Amino acid sequence: MTRTRLMHVLLGVILALGILLVPAKATITVRFSDISLRPEEKIDYDFTPTTTGEIVFKLALRPTTAALRVQLFLEKTLIVDQSGPVTQTAKAEVSEEQVGRPWRLVVTNLSSQTVEGRLELTYPRRFCKEISAQYRIKVSYEVGTELEDLHCQQLYGVLRSLPAEHLKRLREIRAREPDFLYGQYFPPSLIELPGLRASRTFTLVVYHELGHLVHFTRSTADQEARWEKLFSESGRDPDNFVRDPIDRSLYAMTNQYEDFAVTFSAYIADSQLFMNDALTRSQRSKPLLLQKFKVILEYFRHQVDGQTKVYIYRVGTEVPIPTVYRASVPLTPDDLPDFTGPIAWEPF
Repeated sequence: MTRTRLMHVLLGVILALGILLVPAKATITVRFSDISLRPEEKIDYDFTPTTTGEIVFKLALRPTTAALRVQLFLEKTLIVDQSGPVTQTAKAEVSEEQVGRPWRLVVTNLSSQTVEGRLELTYPRRFCKEISAQYRIKVSYEVGTELEDLHCQQLYGVLRSLPAEHLKRLREIRAREPDFLYGQYFPPSLIELPGLRASRTFTLVVYHELGHLVHFTRSTADQEARWEKLFSESGRDPDNFVRDPIDRSLYAMTNQYEDFAVTFSAYIADSQLFMNDALTRSQRSKPLLLQKFKVILEYFRHQVDGQTKVYIYRVGTEVPIPTVYRASVPLTPDDLPDFTGPIAWEPF
């Protein structure tokens, strides 16, 4: 889920340069990475827009002397047919009556030499369109790891549930081929999701990676120092770590960054449940986990009519899309969320 901090920063700088080229109207982008097309060889890809908007296809291939043919079909009707260099762009517009109807992209190598590089097809998909419009975040996937509407809906709910300042540095969420990781964060602005897992797991993985984002981009020097100290003092005592809400493992013991992300996602999975457990441990002379949650709480504090409050959360178990619930509650004299009064949950 995370690598060394130095590697993250270096990769983040490289990735940020490419993210600057994201078109403003992007909704969801399918990436064809490491393409190699022999003479007369084709790419043939079917996709279905689920809302209105623009289709944009961009080529980034070599050598520059090669030529390609780009065709866009709406069912069997040819909408775009153009031939040209490997740097060409193709566009089309999806109308209301065309929503939900299948499109097809065909790219043919017209040259006598093999062309290589990367292609991107951007098309309108429901909920991901809202993510792009509201947050200017690019949502993309590698061919074979398609993000469907239900994934976009879950992503949109997760993003809306968090304080806006948590997301200021996020520029892209990308799904790619499965591997041994659930998710990965590359500072400062990219989250990758290797493979797509079912409902609640998917939601909690996204919160975990957003926890890394918050840790790296929203922490003060004081917060970073306090968290590093708490992790160092935790040693290898399991009572000082929260169990991962995804698989109940002690993955938080890996390093201070995973400790933060697991504690962050556990707080959102069920604030009251995990904080009550931390409070019980503290009463048994194991106070470090409660102190960690107190640091996490600082990222969720806000003002309501001059009063300091804190957001609390719980993630439902509905299938296929779990509801995320958030409420704003006052703090107790011990600077903990007050769970005793009426709680007005807001669903996302």
